[in-house]
Amino acid sequence: MSGSQDHEAHIRSKVSRLPPMPLPPDPITQKMFDEQHARGGHILNMHLVNAHAPQLADAKRKMTFALRNQCKASRRMRELVIVRTAALCEQPYELKHHYPMALQCGFTEEQVKAVMGDWRARESLFEPAERALLAYVDCLCLKRGETPDDVFAEVAKHFSPQEIVELTHTSTTYWATGVFIRAMQIQIDPEDRTTAMGKF
Repeated sequence: MSGSQDHEAHIRSKVSRLPPMPLPPDPITQKMFDEQHARGGHILNMHLVNAHAPQLADAKRKMTFALRNQCKASRRMRELVIVRTAALCEQPYELKHHYPMALQCGFTEEQVKAVMGDWRARESLFEPAERALLAYVDCLCLKRGETPDDVFAEVAKHFSPQEIVELTHTSTTYWATGVFIRAMQIQIDPEDRTTAMGKF
């Protein structure tokens, strides 16, 4: 099967509890697909599901692009947040895509696996700023945002107000994405389909 035939078969496939995406693609959807290819990424099952609501998909894509490419907070810290959030949301779909990104940011496999489990039992693997951020993400995800003053103060020691806002948006956005994936029952993408890696 040629690359174009494979692409056509993919966009016509059923990848969630919804029907396949509407065809022909909405112009907004087609533009998003073209931009994803131009950035070196594949069309993922998440994209095919979001194609049912092109305007919202476009708005979400812009947010995701900004989180991945246009933040002051380091990519390393953002990936730490994403992996921890995905683990707490029990979302293998996001972990599949962000595990390699965390490694590319310089985390070891041992560190990433600790983030996906009981990181406090392995806290010596992490720098103080990373421990502060992990504790904060735990509050965002496990306590519905209720964050004790001492936890927030520790985060504020290591990150600027802008970085705190960026990192908070990162966690809460990926938590919402995890909930969406579960509700739609989006299938995990095949191994050879990867997202655009973004700016490191």
